[in-house]
Amino acid sequence: MPLPRGYISHSQIRLYNECPRKYFFAYVEEIRPPVNDKVFLGEMFHQAIEMHFRSRIDGAPLPDGEVTSAFVAAFDEAAATREINWQAPQRETRERGLAFLRYFLEHIAPGIRPLMTEKELSAELPGSGVALKGVIDLVEEDFCITDFKTATSRWSDSKASQSPQMLIYKYLFDRSFGPVCSSLKYEVLYARHAGNVRHQTLRLAPAAEAQENLLAMIDRVVRSILSGEFQPLETPYCRYCEFRARCLVKAPG
Repeated sequence: MPLPRGYISHSQIRLYNECPRKYFFAYVEEIRPPVNDKVFLGEMFHQAIEMHFRSRIDGAPLPDGEVTSAFVAAFDEAAATREINWQAPQRETRERGLAFLRYFLEHIAPGIRPLMTEKELSAELPGSGVALKGVIDLVEEDFCITDFKTATSRWSDSKASQSPQMLIYKYLFDRSFGPVCSSLKYEVLYARHAGNVRHQTLRLAPAAEAQENLLAMIDRVVRSILSGEFQPLETPYCRYCEFRARCLVKAPG
């Protein structure tokens, strides 16, 4: 079978490694369950900071109040038209997102010099002809590749270093613009409630063999998808999977 989207991406790789059966339901059968409220909040936050960075790159910075007002309006409109799995009350989720945004505008944004935001890049993987695609949150003027995360709790160093996301972005950036001396970092904003937003910066220093290992892992995932390998990967978290009922009664093929 061909790749469902015609290309591979970090989100596809992450989901396949999490559970091949879950990938099958999401990308082959294109089943769209209600979006988790934490994921929804992250989407709305990223939309708002993109507006902020794009206005600065264009030379016409928006007032912070305009950015926060746009966030509230976009959040409410999307919440009214999309199916959201609200694990926390909608109003509480919106207030937490607004607190994240205000913290970002006051404490993080002033120290950033944006060069590119939400930059979509693509490169053909060696030996396979398969396109690898990604959208980078932010490239700063010193070519630092930065990704923003919203969470309920602090990230561990291992969580940041074990994810292939930033390695994929670095690979795509170098293939698109030529190898440059750049750094990689996550900016993580976390809080369970709107009143206690905290922030951590996690910088990554990939090992020399990281790119080789990354490409080998992507090749394995691509070959498995093309071969139709969608066996379930059973873990204690299966009980929380949005495809749980479907997985119990239906196998791919």
